[in-house]
Amino acid sequence: MPAVVCLSLILVIVCPVLAIATAANSSVQGESRTDTTQSEFDRLMAVARKTQRGTASTVGRIDIADRPSLGAEDAPLVIVEVASFECPYCRRHWLDTMPTLRQRYIGTGKLRYVFIDVVIDPRHRHAQAAAEAAHCADEQGQYTEFRDRIYRNHKAIAAEFLEAHAQAVGIDLPEFKRCIASGSYRTQVEGDTELGRRLRVRGTPSFFWARAEPGRTDVRLVQRISGARPMEHFTRQFDALYEQNPPAKGNMVEAAR
Repeated sequence: MPAVVCLSLILVIVCPVLAIATAANSSVQGESRTDTTQSEFDRLMAVARKTQRGTASTVGRIDIADRPSLGAEDAPLVIVEVASFECPYCRRHWLDTMPTLRQRYIGTGKLRYVFIDVVIDPRHRHAQAAAEAAHCADEQGQYTEFRDRIYRNHKAIAAEFLEAHAQAVGIDLPEFKRCIASGSYRTQVEGDTELGRRLRVRGTPSFFWARAEPGRTDVRLVQRISGARPMEHFTRQFDALYEQNPPAKGNMVEAAR
């Protein structure tokens, strides 16, 4: 066969293959820029097992005992929110989406909502102090009230404003001051920030859907949402998960702590 014909045949065969490979590579690169998919989440959780310590008890699990939360403790579905007090998107979620979540799912016993406060973004200079203060507020059963106050007054989040926020929501100020001065929650917030990093939280808010199991204080992570999303997004995921695991009868009263 003449060399020219041979070369032509090679080009006809090889070029489309190269084009397909290039397109596939571009697709993979494009996907890497989007939010983590469920399969990617599963892979990352496998990585988390190798480096687990602290509050991540087993692969794909988080211990939620003694964490600030809303909802019935025996609700079958759980959302773990990883957030920063200085994050504008966390604030938007709290003000725009959280009221509907509380009314539709948390207050009806279908969902427990757990808060983990972190400092992922180094630009959030006041988030550590605010998170520690929120834990001090939680000691008096006022975590969500304090959180709401901070998000509604986000321009006054520096440490010098925290006592005024606590007083505004009815927190016992001498006890709050004692808690702040002790620094007793500094290690807790730092540990939660490290937990967020091990779970590959690169931005806040991040939400982890989880399943509770009777007799256990840790929950099994099954799905994640990255970033502030509209209520419709949560509804779609809730409906799919709730169908598989409805709540026990009697979980009809919101419990906050």
